[in-house]
Amino acid sequence: MKVLTFDLLIGQYLLQLFLWREKFQILKRNAVNQNSYAIVRYNDGQVEHLKGPCVIYENPLHHKFVKAYPMESLDANEALVVYKQDKETNKVTRYVQFGPTLFMPKAGEWLHEFCWHGIDPDNKTSMIPNSNRFSRLKIIPDQFYYNVDEVRTADDAAIRVKLMLFYELKDIDTMLNATKDPFSDFINCVCADIIAYASKYTYIEFMEKSSALNDLSNYPQLLDRSKQIGYEISKVVYRGFHTHDKLQKLHDGAVKTRTNLKIAYEKEEQEQEMTDMKLKNEKDRIQLEHKLEEENLSHKQELEKDRVRHKLMMELKQEQNVRDVWIQENTASLEGKKLQDAQTLKYYTNLHDLGVDLNGYIQAKAQRPQKIIKVVADKDSANFHLHHT
Repeated sequence: MKVLTFDLLIGQYLLQLFLWREKFQILKRNAVNQNSYAIVRYNDGQVEHLKGPCVIYENPLHHKFVKAYPMESLDANEALVVYKQDKETNKVTRYVQFGPTLFMPKAGEWLHEFCWHGIDPDNKTSMIPNSNRFSRLKIIPDQFYYNVDEVRTADDAAIRVKLMLFYELKDIDTMLNATKDPFSDFINCVCADIIAYASKYTYIEFMEKSSALNDLSNYPQLLDRSKQIGYEISKVVYRGFHTHDKLQKLHDGAVKTRTNLKIAYEKEEQEQEMTDMKLKNEKDRIQLEHKLEEENLSHKQELEKDRVRHKLMMELKQEQNVRDVWIQENTASLEGKKLQDAQTLKYYTNLHDLGVDLNGYIQAKAQRPQKIIKVVADKDSANFHLHHT
């Protein structure tokens, strides 16, 4: 169909003259905002993607349809797996688009749609196959709950083990090439590891050693498979277990009995510790009193020693003063006597020089002589020696 028109401009009005048997059709206006893009399919089969904002008039002569679609808004922790087909070789390639961004697929590109196990809305510890369909891939650490049912111990006791798995996607290409549903691999591997662990112990032994399920070393198959599919299991949390009602009642009774015994044991232990603490405190108090008494006595002895030492020092000082006074007095007396003897000797020497008979002089001077002084002259010198008899 061709539209033939003649346009005439008369004044300010535009008049259109249509040919006979032609029809008038208003073109549909398609406005696309900045968060959307338009897919334009032409009548010849070509497809074009136009990024907004833009306005497109759908012309039936050229366009088969024009539709607007919102662009994919990706956060920083999201990614898209995009496939692209080469027009010349028809070869399909794949690339990963990371956020944050607004993504518009080009003509000849389409998004990978994932179909994984999803969480049961009625039971968060159960997974439903092929229930989680999405195209935006989360690349941040995440976790999920899962209960492993019908686990048999070595004595054939059926239990349910409750777990919580923490995981993180490390390599998207490895995940796409190695698995269709990583959660299916997680579930199968963790079930195998739990069954292998529980089969080594009896029910009682499993209860005693169940805390070891928090250790990643007890999940070798899970760790190996997660590495193969590009994931990393950072932690597995053991949340307890559940068993049959009758066995659970027996277990609860045994737990109650053990708890009562443990409480009684702890009570007795606390009483013993309290008694020991009282005795120890009493002993420490007595030792402290003895120590204080010893320190007090030692202090008194030191004070007495200081007092006696001071007294002796004062007496010693006093005796030294008396001795010094006596020495000074006797020294002065001896010096005086020495001078007096020197004068007497000089006096008698002068008399001798004058020719006086000293013996007669002395006898005449002393009415009752008590001592006889004999003057002896030294022949070799002019010195005289007095001898008292």
